[in-house]
Amino acid sequence: MLLGFLDSLFKKKFEGKTAEEWYGLAASETDPEKKIEYFNKVLKLKPDFAGAWNLIGLEYIGLKRYEEAIASFDKALEIRPVYPEARYNKEDAETELRKIKASKAKAGEKRGEDRQEKKEV
Repeated sequence: MLLGFLDSLFKKKFEGKTAEEWYGLAASETDPEKKIEYFNKVLKLKPDFAGAWNLIGLEYIGLKRYEEAIASFDKALEIRPVYPEARYNKEDAETELRKIKASKAKAGEKRGEDRQEKKEV
């Protein structure tokens, strides 16, 4: 009886696959959106798998979805506070997000200057 319980615990499935099978699909996938989908299925079965959260964050960086990346790295760090890769990846995502915000702010200032110049003409 106990063996059956342990087997079901370690071989728990979501949509017919184990966490390991979903992880394998994610690892071999080339489409970032699909990778995220598969890693999310891993997390349905193993929500405390910090490595999957980190890998999802990396896919979000590739898609330039930095806020979602940061949230994924935060989750990884919440689970495993001493996780250097997740910390470095989060810092990279935050740097890219700051660059984008600074660029948008600069573009907004430039548009404002252009409008002011047109008014003065």
